[in-house]
Amino acid sequence: MTAVSLAEISAPPDIVRRRRYPVDQIDDMDAALRKALTVWESKGRDGLLPARKDIDVLDLRPLIGRIHLVDVSDPDPANYRFRLFGSAIRFDGDKNYTNFAIGAHTSPSYRQALMEDYAAVTFTGTPSYQQVVAVVNFQRYSYSRLILPLADDGRRVDQLMVCIHKRKFADLAV
Repeated sequence: MTAVSLAEISAPPDIVRRRRYPVDQIDDMDAALRKALTVWESKGRDGLLPARKDIDVLDLRPLIGRIHLVDVSDPDPANYRFRLFGSAIRFDGDKNYTNFAIGAHTSPSYRQALMEDYAAVTFTGTPSYQQVVAVVNFQRYSYSRLILPLADDGRRVDQLMVCIHKRKFADLAV
């Protein structure tokens, strides 16, 4: 597996490292993410992106509770808003980020990383598979992430489905 890019954002004490791979190289340890990609791909029609209503949550059973839905209809990534924050995601003292704007995140590093990654998928309309290690508020987080674009009209991305799989990446350790 060859990473396409490695990005780091640091504003001490917080740091975020992300390694991006092509979606056709999803690691075997991230089989649930591969299944989510397969479901997403099967819902596209005539080269168009699937809409949120096209995705049946029951098809994503291994990921229930580990999915975020992000409204990206605003042109400013700081105004992207979590419409659903995965209930099984333990982050930032178990804070519920549902209806929370990305730009309001208190960690400058994490906020910037989310805005960059979410805006890239929103702009291109193509999925992104990443391995992430972050230290936010002195807590370490390590996970794989699949960001899938959704579009009510099939073309203009208005939501992202973000699937999370908790993992450890010693080589990305911070």
